[in-house]
Amino acid sequence: MKWRDRLIVLASAILGCGLLGLAGTRLAPLTQSRQEMGLVATTPLENAPPSLAFATVAMGAFRGLVVDVLWMRADHLKEKGLFFDAKQLAEWITTLQPRFAAVWDFHAWNMAYNISVAVPNTQWEERWRWVRNGYELLRDKAIPLNPKS
Repeated sequence: MKWRDRLIVLASAILGCGLLGLAGTRLAPLTQSRQEMGLVATTPLENAPPSLAFATVAMGAFRGLVVDVLWMRADHLKEKGLFFDAKQLAEWITTLQPRFAAVWDFHAWNMAYNISVAVPNTQWEERWRWVRNGYELLRDKAIPLNPKS
């Protein structure tokens, strides 16, 4: 390498380290601002089952990708008429996103309205079971985890 190229690489490395250090100093004020604006759940999940606590922490950044795949699979299963499999995937999605109220709302609505209507008219007990599953999901699980939603 020529002297000029080495100087450019050294200057770029020093500049990069300096900018990373500067960005690190801004992290604490940004975190504090997010908490003051209520953009982050600052309180831990109280009395959370171990599976919920593990799922919300263990997957890290890949949790969003897993949830996207589960959403697509659950919708596909629902369209094929495999309602119980779709319900299981919906439970996994709500476990991975316990503080996202729209997830709970959608899955309760999906069970109470979409799946219950897909059940034949001759099976009234089955239809009402799906409606009950929808409102029980909201009442028993979603509201305790999202009391302000």
